[in-house]
Amino acid sequence: MPCFWSANVRKGRRMTSPPRDTPAPEPCGGLSRTRLVCFFCGVERPTDLHPVCRACGGTMIARTLWPGCLPAGRCFWDFADLLPVANHRVSLGEGGTPLLKLRRLFPDDAVYAKAEWTNATGSFKDRGSAVAVSAALSLGAEGVICASTGNNAASVSAFAARAGLPCIVALPKGTPANKITQAKAHGAIVLEVPGDFSDAYREAARIQGAVAGWANLTSTYLNPYMTAAHATIFYELHAELGEVGTVIVPIGAGPMLDGIMQGARTLHEQGYLKRLPLPIGVQGVGCAPIADAFARGEDVVTAWPAPVQGMAGSINDPLRGYPDDGTRTLRILRSANGRAVAVSDSQIRRAMRDLGRHEGIAAEPAAATPLAAWRDLAAADLPRPIVLVISGHALKDPTAQPTAAAQSLDIDAGATPAAVVAAAMRQFALKS
Repeated sequence: MPCFWSANVRKGRRMTSPPRDTPAPEPCGGLSRTRLVCFFCGVERPTDLHPVCRACGGTMIARTLWPGCLPAGRCFWDFADLLPVANHRVSLGEGGTPLLKLRRLFPDDAVYAKAEWTNATGSFKDRGSAVAVSAALSLGAEGVICASTGNNAASVSAFAARAGLPCIVALPKGTPANKITQAKAHGAIVLEVPGDFSDAYREAARIQGAVAGWANLTSTYLNPYMTAAHATIFYELHAELGEVGTVIVPIGAGPMLDGIMQGARTLHEQGYLKRLPLPIGVQGVGCAPIADAFARGEDVVTAWPAPVQGMAGSINDPLRGYPDDGTRTLRILRSANGRAVAVSDSQIRRAMRDLGRHEGIAAEPAAATPLAAWRDLAAADLPRPIVLVISGHALKDPTAQPTAAAQSLDIDAGATPAAVVAAAMRQFALKS
């Protein structure tokens, strides 16, 4: 479990028990101190399972009252009092992910990778699933449903199984087979929807709207508990680095970036930070509604008008039918003097190859976009340290890997030891 290793063994601390995934004898965490606040109109209400504002239809923020001080620790559940969770904690050992200095790629610079691929189901989505499924249990949900490009389906279905809840996932046809396999392995009902992610989004919303008592865990902004969970990424960064200069994040609709900035703003407001980090959201050029609006100086994001293209499938969200999600992310970026950028498939392939060959990090295409973006922005005077959030593992989408490793050399088994060593040395030379 990443948190167990990083917080106890690596730091030389006394080992403690992992978080429970059964009801605690006393309420814990901050669900009782949480209100849902509309991002757009500011209307507040108590916590519930309804996904949007009843006044204006906008998306919600789960705002938990400050507990009085910053909890000590470096791991996900150390920050429970800052999260909208109550007397259920559903856990698969999420969070507490390593922070790796990219010493070989950037030996003379303070550039780090946040290793979100080390979460239990292979992506950052486990943070959101842990909090959202825990909240769903506490709020009496009878089941969970989500739309996904794959990673969220794998994660939500795993945590639903852990919690003993039925699960339905809606995925666009063509989703990588490994992600579908994960969801099916966890016992979810899998609906493969013709079209792109926006079509899967509508299908999940249609089903959830027709039944009572089911929670929608689609990881756009439909579930405020999921978004709030990503604040723990920043809490962990702060515990290791103190001040964070720049954070570069893959974005579809943008809730991970939003959650990270929620965490940063909380610590800034309470006097634990001198300044907010500079946020940079990254999309692929084949589906970049937020980056496009940013580049054009727009204040409102519109849905992506063209067919969805590009290898960064995990973040290919055209926002068709819910462009306000993109507008929310755009406002968050502008409010912190951040920016949104788009990178090409060729840039992503190079980033995947270099992360794997030089740093031992096997990233799926969307997860490599922060490195691709950083290279585009390297001439800019960005605040240090810089953190690249590497969001998912290469095995999520293995069919994308041969293009990243096109220079790989193969040698037949049974070759002489000298021939094998010579091949290894030639392969090593290709890295430079």
